[in-house]
Amino acid sequence: MYKMITLRGLLLLLFGIACLSIPTQAIYESQAGAFDWHHTWIGHPREAFSIDDNHVLVYSDRNVFASINKHTGAIEWRQILDSQLINLKTSDAGILTTSADPKRAQLWNKTNGHLIWEHVLPEEKQFGAAEPILFEDGETSLLLGNNELIKLSKGGNIAWSWIKPEKEGNKLKIREKEGHIYVVVEPEEGSNAPYFFINIIDRLTGETEKTLQIDCHSSFSHITYIGDYIFWIEGSLLKWTPIYAKDIQAVVIQELLKSVPEVDEFDASQISIHGQYNSFIITAEYEEDEFATTQVASALVNIENDGKSLLFKKYFGSHPSFGGIDFYNASAARIYRSGADEFTVYLSPEGKEIKIEHDFGLTGDINYAKILSFEPFRLLIATEGSSVLCFDEHAILWSREEALANIAASEFLDLPEQKMWTQMADELDETVSEQAVENPFSRYRRRLITHLHGLGKLPGWFISHFAGMYGSALEADQHNNKISIVEAQSCWLNNSQPETLYRDNFGLRKLIISVTKTGKIIAQDTSRKGKIVWSRYAPYYSFSQIHVVRAATVKLPPIIVAIGSTVDDMGGEATGFIRLNALTGEDYISSIPESADFFEPVVTTGINVDKVMRLPIEEPEERTHLLAVYETGSGRVFIYPDTTAAREKFRSEFLPKFYFSHQTNTGMQGFKVVEGYRGSLKANLVWNFILPKGEEIITTSKPQAYDKVALLGRALGNRNVAYKYLNPHMFALVSRKGTLLKVRILDAVKGSVLYETTHDNVDTTTNQVHIIQAENWFVYHFWSNDARAKGYQAVVLELFEGKHENERIESTTFSSFDNIQPYVNSAAFAFPYPVSCMGVTTTKNGISTKAIIFGLPTHQIVSINKRLLDPRRPRDKPTKEDMEEMLFPYAPIPDERRFFLTYDLDVAGIQTIITSPSLLESTSLVFSYGLDTFYSRQSPSRQFDVLSEDFSKVQLLLTMLGLGIAILISGPIVRRKRVNALWK
Repeated sequence: MYKMITLRGLLLLLFGIACLSIPTQAIYESQAGAFDWHHTWIGHPREAFSIDDNHVLVYSDRNVFASINKHTGAIEWRQILDSQLINLKTSDAGILTTSADPKRAQLWNKTNGHLIWEHVLPEEKQFGAAEPILFEDGETSLLLGNNELIKLSKGGNIAWSWIKPEKEGNKLKIREKEGHIYVVVEPEEGSNAPYFFINIIDRLTGETEKTLQIDCHSSFSHITYIGDYIFWIEGSLLKWTPIYAKDIQAVVIQELLKSVPEVDEFDASQISIHGQYNSFIITAEYEEDEFATTQVASALVNIENDGKSLLFKKYFGSHPSFGGIDFYNASAARIYRSGADEFTVYLSPEGKEIKIEHDFGLTGDINYAKILSFEPFRLLIATEGSSVLCFDEHAILWSREEALANIAASEFLDLPEQKMWTQMADELDETVSEQAVENPFSRYRRRLITHLHGLGKLPGWFISHFAGMYGSALEADQHNNKISIVEAQSCWLNNSQPETLYRDNFGLRKLIISVTKTGKIIAQDTSRKGKIVWSRYAPYYSFSQIHVVRAATVKLPPIIVAIGSTVDDMGGEATGFIRLNALTGEDYISSIPESADFFEPVVTTGINVDKVMRLPIEEPEERTHLLAVYETGSGRVFIYPDTTAAREKFRSEFLPKFYFSHQTNTGMQGFKVVEGYRGSLKANLVWNFILPKGEEIITTSKPQAYDKVALLGRALGNRNVAYKYLNPHMFALVSRKGTLLKVRILDAVKGSVLYETTHDNVDTTTNQVHIIQAENWFVYHFWSNDARAKGYQAVVLELFEGKHENERIESTTFSSFDNIQPYVNSAAFAFPYPVSCMGVTTTKNGISTKAIIFGLPTHQIVSINKRLLDPRRPRDKPTKEDMEEMLFPYAPIPDERRFFLTYDLDVAGIQTIITSPSLLESTSLVFSYGLDTFYSRQSPSRQFDVLSEDFSKVQLLLTMLGLGIAILISGPIVRRKRVNALWK
């Protein structure tokens, strides 16, 4: 017994010491936000409500509602909901939300966003679609289904319930007026004798005081509620009645709008009515015959004489987009685009017209508008590109680039080195003919002048370098970091001359270029808290991919290609390719005349683009990487750009070895690209892996784009080597069948299964499965219901060339067609967290230990050192060789707060993590996005190539200076002694 206790204690002690030896990324409180930044987003606004003088409540398409400061645009608080809302209402009592899954009504405090009460419906009931009523005292009235009305007390309990009479219809709306609740039962479509039933209910008791029955024609349509009135259309008539009395009025629509030039376009089938209080705006959408473009005409109408008549007030004209409509207190506002760079706000009954300049080319047209206040005037605008802007009467007060809440793909971009870039920048404007006649002497003179101008920066260089003596070397770029998060989240409005960006000494400053589902391309500066340096908006685009096809070189700017779905000239579905200068965001136009026709900045195609592959070869003219486009239906492959020189190089250097795989509904397929009729490219099927019946694919892995392998083998504790199986074509295929999870490692060239393993009792319905791949290993995460190991599991697979030590394939080249079966070493570890996404660090040369980065549903990002996920961790007492190899006992992955990259930040909705190497081998750059965006630096092996922050550079300089002075003083003395010694 004593020996057993001693052994256990020893193992725990060794494990504790080993854990302490694992490099972690814990930071001091003062370091938080110094090198990382976190942008909180809400998404594209759907509705906005002014909740007090200083805050506006915004509900978005990402199922988020948040309180935003009216003066700065900063988020004061936000709530991220589990399910889509049915309705949202506000009053002085708070914020009321209803949802269908789960079925519950919730009241939130509008000051801090905390939950006040929650009412959950029984399983057999559900909320109706009609807007609820939230009274100023906190009581609530809601419709359940299509036949029941309930009132909830201030504490969220049912006060009374009212049941609709069976003879009435199933479409209900509720209104409130003077202590009564009006339940309007709309007529049924197709009924021969349709009626409106209005049940007037006492708010206190729930008793029906009166029921009104209002008849209408069977051709009724466009039922709208404006203030205390119900409006509907019958043929060419617009009818209305107050909800509290049977008093039907009617007017001919064409007669009401007779002064409108486009009165014929206001057909009953094309119009819409938007109103509140005692006025409404009627709009009509139609197509111009001459240009076949959609136009929206709109007019303002007032309700006069206590609801007895309507008065045409103003015609706003026809515009290519709808714009916005809002109602503030008793005033109506029509917001519409009135010029290429201008929009107009018309306020009624004030009759005030405000014209505001804005560049719609950067944001897209107005999608939603909300008046925040009249005195002073404040207007909130959301655009088609998901940019949110707040205006006064003259200009923008603040903005938020909410398009970044809908990122589809992102890439890191290395910036050019300033020294190399500026040396050749003066030659970039030379044409080919000018370069041919330019003599070396004039070019040398111009270069000399450039260097003389650069001498003016010498004092600043000395100041910056000596100022850096008092801090860490990694703090050298913080002089550019003096920017607030609110400013960094602002939209790029092209108000100033763009700054020329250069790489810093350590390669930590890069651009993050993102494409969004709302049609925006956005570049952010990593060293300035993610501030946007340029952005582009592409109308009718929804992007899905981005590729860096050319990195920055001495004379050539970097180029990106953004790919997304769009529409062609006929309105059909198409795929667009947009080629941009990555430093400026401008269209890239080739300077080579022979290639100009093939380098159009924007290319659209009607083919079904099922797969886009960035090829590892460059076309010889513009030195851009080729993109291969695969269309499943025809089996054809296209290259982009398709110039003669590009095709010749592709044919000679890459075509013979061009293999790729593609996922299908039943499994995976592998293809070889061959040249067909008249030089066309065809994908020939090489292998077809069909899953067994009932099995379906969950996810697949892919090799890291910038994965560098520093060592071909793993050095063991006994000085032997286990050689890594480094197959660039392998990938993992994860599938499920019921509760059975199956993981296969396949070769993409020949389709062979290199390894296969299964896990029983795995929950793949409510828990996701994720997998990541790097070098010769795979890590995947799942939930296990197994009785012996219930909980989250992280499994690591490491592939080696042979089972035995020093066993290696005798070949100087690798071929997937060789009959080689790798040896797989695997282990499963209990994991403390659920996972929403995974990533892995990448470094310049692959020397540093890698870290697997996990995005958690709990709004955190955790980094686990690969040494913790090592299948060689011994189950028993570590041997001397294990200790030599720095292995430590097998144990669950610890729940350690020091592993969290996000420390105490609430980074919500992370779905993707990408990484990029810096010039420091120790440091990897990490960017994660989903709802929020988060950027940080990660050093899994600590910063072994950078002096620590507490290293005294001043003391080092003083020591060196003292040694120099000592040498100067002692040198003559020593020489004199030597001379005297010679005379003796």
